[in-house]
Amino acid sequence: MLDPFLPCACFSGETFGTCCGPYLLAASHPPTAEILMRSRFAAFQLHQADYILQSWDLTTRPKQLGFDKDERRWSSLEIVKTIGGGETDERGVVEFKARYELGEDTYLFHEISRFNRSRGQWQYLDATFPFHGKIAHLGQPLKNAPCPCGSDQKYKKCCGR
Repeated sequence: MLDPFLPCACFSGETFGTCCGPYLLAASHPPTAEILMRSRFAAFQLHQADYILQSWDLTTRPKQLGFDKDERRWSSLEIVKTIGGGETDERGVVEFKARYELGEDTYLFHEISRFNRSRGQWQYLDATFPFHGKIAHLGQPLKNAPCPCGSDQKYKKCCGR
């Protein structure tokens, strides 16, 4: 699944070989916190535990990751906001929303990730999770889920009326 000509697993619209591939294959290091976040997302999609652990700050990194029972099918990634995290910064924050399917249900994973630069390389530090939960069943939005239009209201109080 590491074909350089396939679409990148981070949903950038680029090919894997021109987007996250060089980072997951250790040919280079992500120059910004957002690019590291995208490459980690691709690594989660592709079950590349070694890359995820190597790009995780030593002070917060788990000992191992297990993907053997992970049946999620990631379907989208939206970068909401980036603070700092540029090529000359030492810290950065990347807020994103990702959707995945599990069985007949769709879930939204909203994360605000913190990154720091260690020995010249970006590292994932930790995150907060404003929302993580089921938003649809059989393609139909759940009434108490965030509205798909992005209004930050519940579906039943917005487009579900």
